[in-house]
Amino acid sequence: MATVPLGRYLWERIHQVGINQIFGVPGDFNLTLLDHIYDVEGLEWVGNTNELNSAYAADGYARVRNGAGCTVTTHGVGELSALNGVAGAMTEQVKVIHVVGQTSRVMQEKHMMIHHSIGNNPDHQIFNNASRNFRVAAAEIQTEVGAGEEIDRTLRECFVQSKPVYIFVPIDLVDKPIPAEPLKTPLNLEPDFDAKAVEEAAKATLEALYTAKNPSIFVDCLVERHNAVAEIKQVVDKLQLPIYTSNMGKGIIDEDHPNYVGLYNGIPSGAGVQAAAEACDFTLVIGSLPADTNSGGFTRVIPANKSVNIDPDQVVVKGEKTYTIAPIKKVLAKLAELIESDRIPKVAVPKLPERPVEDDADSKLITQSWIWHRIASFLQANDVIFGETGTAAFGLPDATFPAGTQWITQTYYGSIGYATPAAFGTDVGLADLAKTTSHPRGRTVLVTGDGSLMLTVQEVGNMIKQNAAPIIFIINNAGYTIERVIHGAKQSYNDIVPFNYSFMLQFFNMPADQAKECFHRAENKAELEEILKLDRVVKPKNVQIVEVMMDMMDVPWRLSTGVAMRGPEAVKEMKEAGFKVRELNNPAANGFWN
Repeated sequence: MATVPLGRYLWERIHQVGINQIFGVPGDFNLTLLDHIYDVEGLEWVGNTNELNSAYAADGYARVRNGAGCTVTTHGVGELSALNGVAGAMTEQVKVIHVVGQTSRVMQEKHMMIHHSIGNNPDHQIFNNASRNFRVAAAEIQTEVGAGEEIDRTLRECFVQSKPVYIFVPIDLVDKPIPAEPLKTPLNLEPDFDAKAVEEAAKATLEALYTAKNPSIFVDCLVERHNAVAEIKQVVDKLQLPIYTSNMGKGIIDEDHPNYVGLYNGIPSGAGVQAAAEACDFTLVIGSLPADTNSGGFTRVIPANKSVNIDPDQVVVKGEKTYTIAPIKKVLAKLAELIESDRIPKVAVPKLPERPVEDDADSKLITQSWIWHRIASFLQANDVIFGETGTAAFGLPDATFPAGTQWITQTYYGSIGYATPAAFGTDVGLADLAKTTSHPRGRTVLVTGDGSLMLTVQEVGNMIKQNAAPIIFIINNAGYTIERVIHGAKQSYNDIVPFNYSFMLQFFNMPADQAKECFHRAENKAELEEILKLDRVVKPKNVQIVEVMMDMMDVPWRLSTGVAMRGPEAVKEMKEAGFKVRELNNPAANGFWN
């Protein structure tokens, strides 16, 4: 039987599952493993400035491609540095493959005090153990016998569960020959399912819906993570019922869809949304991720006895009957097939009040109440927009995006600094899709705060090196404004080093004349309007930086509302610090703070 080096087998398989670019950082225990990347036609090494950024980049790459991303590190120092990014992917159910080049088996067996190890009698697997709770499978390779099968099993689990996996390769195994024959058969990446359970779940779901008088649909982010977007679009088009979504599910259903109502997030929902959603007597809940930041601090109310929950791998009907081995993609496809249009209740789409005019609407300065809607109007179809944890993650959901926009925010895990390297991974992924598929190329638009940016700013250098062309809006509000509104508005721990961003692109080796053209600063609305008209910003060919100056005590209403929900003391502290706070007015009636 023909053989192939284990390292070559690994990269061939990773390429076969849809990955064309590899992120990561070289280290002496993965160098020979990296060599085999160059042996695989169509596979490219990209690289990053540090391992944390590489994990974030792989996460962004995976999201935009509706597939997986891959990062490779050296053992110990490298894999631990990446672990925070992998944990975020685990939390948000993103397919990330972390490949680790390990010390040799002899080094491990003899507990040798090799660099990157810990203690006088080091256990070289201690780092492997550290990641066990942040992965759903791992190929812990210690022999070439069966190594291909272990790699295949692990890659399949990444796709089936839509969560991170690890592949550990000791340096002395990289060039060991293993059978090449399995590479001729593509991996089965589809989850197992029980056809009977899927059909019964779909029928039970529809029967519950048909008996309702005022049903609705709630679409959340796990629909996208588990590759069921096409199926949910079929379902909502056939049902023609009012559609609601969450912070993290925004954009899965185009917001110009005739049945789209709005973002239902409990108390901090837009005017009229909470009342409309809670007036429903039945809700079809699809792909829910009910974290506090994705449910209005757990104030989104969808009673179990008035809903069917279609989760990634099971269906729960009215809190009573559970159907297992029923993947979301299969269930939605069966629903679309079985829908009887003449039995669907006829429900009018609720008409919401107009968005209220803010009391600072006439300000010539750039305000939180204005900026998010203006950025949304700058977006084009098929753009990918990132809202970094901070004011962007709370402000942008209030705006309406064009059809085909992909919204990415790490709302649940919320690790500041995520969005910049993730946007790099996304832009790399988009460029590759444009070359290798018919996927329409949109722009990568990153909105980050000055505090968040500095955690991972090094990846701007790789954006320049790789000829990426994201548009980066830097909200310069003098520090950690999201933390200021929560507590300690004037405390020094919420301050940051005040950087001069006009030097950033040149520092990362963009030619001086080009760097000058690609940097823009807006001190007021009029200046930002002129910047957003520039052809090089509208149609970027290289990195564009737009620094947006804002007041450090100005926050989106959704953010101040969320903090105010903590109680009177929180409201008092915000007011004393100078934040605008909207008082809660009958949340049961309209869910709106006015």
